[in-house]
Amino acid sequence: MVVINGKRTTAIVIRNRGDSVTLVPMKSGRLSAKTVAFDEFRRDWQETGYALSQAMTTFLAHIMKWGASLEVVKGLEKLAARDRFVVGSLF
Repeated sequence: MVVINGKRTTAIVIRNRGDSVTLVPMKSGRLSAKTVAFDEFRRDWQETGYALSQAMTTFLAHIMKWGASLEVVKGLEKLAARDRFVVGSLF
C-alpha cells in the first residue's frame, strides 16, 4: 500500500501487524523503516491512488543510489515477491 501524510511524504507500507504498521517514508539519503501504532497510522496517513508497482520502481531506484536499512530491503523484497505471485496467478 502506498500512503501519504499531511506533510506530503509518500511511504510504502511493508508490514501491518494489526496493532502496529511498519512503513518506509521517502526521504533524501538512506531509507529506513518507521513503525507506528495502528491508530497513529490511521490518523496521520491516507492511501494514495499511486500504483504500487510505480512506487516500488521509484523506491528501488532511490535505494540503488542512496542505500537503505536491511529491514527496508527485506520488506520491499517480500512485497515485490508477493505482488509478482498475485499478478502471476491471474494469467
